[in-house]
Amino acid sequence: MKRFFNFNKIISPILLVVIAMMLAVAAPASGTGMLTPERVLTALQRHAVDQGPWKAENIEVRVLPFQPVPLPPGTSTLRILRPLNGITPGLHNFLVAAVVGGKEQARVWVKADVRVFEEVVVSSQPLTFNEVVKDRDVRLERRDISGLHARPYHRIDDAVGQQAVRSIAVNETLTQRSLERPTVMRRGSAIVLVYETGSLRVETPGVAEENGKTGDLIQVKNPASGKLLRGIVLDARMVRVN
Repeated sequence: MKRFFNFNKIISPILLVVIAMMLAVAAPASGTGMLTPERVLTALQRHAVDQGPWKAENIEVRVLPFQPVPLPPGTSTLRILRPLNGITPGLHNFLVAAVVGGKEQARVWVKADVRVFEEVVVSSQPLTFNEVVKDRDVRLERRDISGLHARPYHRIDDAVGQQAVRSIAVNETLTQRSLERPTVMRRGSAIVLVYETGSLRVETPGVAEENGKTGDLIQVKNPASGKLLRGIVLDARMVRVN
């Protein structure tokens, strides 16, 4: 009786080994990393804290989607190449480099939106032009200040007593462009001129020739002599002259 060998039982295991080896060569090596938006986000958040004056809890970074970039095996670190000097709120293009084993392996331009949130003074009710701010007119609230073009007020005490330079709506963030020191002295007002020299202090009647805020240097007149002088506004009725 002739015996027949079942070649399938012999060849199949060999073919399986060969196929497995071919697949191992064709597939990416295990441990290969990727430069992803999530990794870039972490790097940019750290960069924003290092380069800006804000606390980490006040910064929010949003990275716009981009195609992940494959990296070779090994531990990789990210470096922000541009911009280098400082960072401001708003939309920016960042050049990010991936370093593996001490060698740069990839670069990618990433667009990200940097936003800053702080507790600022906000109007609780409308304010009219030249109206002086009172306690009831304002409150503190955490706001996105990224789009502001002037420094906001962070303390209620700093805003109260200031004067609106324009009409202000409810819920508006108050900045140093929306408020200013109030005008306390009006042109033509009867005032007191204060002369000080060492321990000597002399007060005499005068007239304001200009409007003025506390600390302003304005022109005044001494009616007794008819002289025009320059002096610093001390309050609503007194001007110090030399």
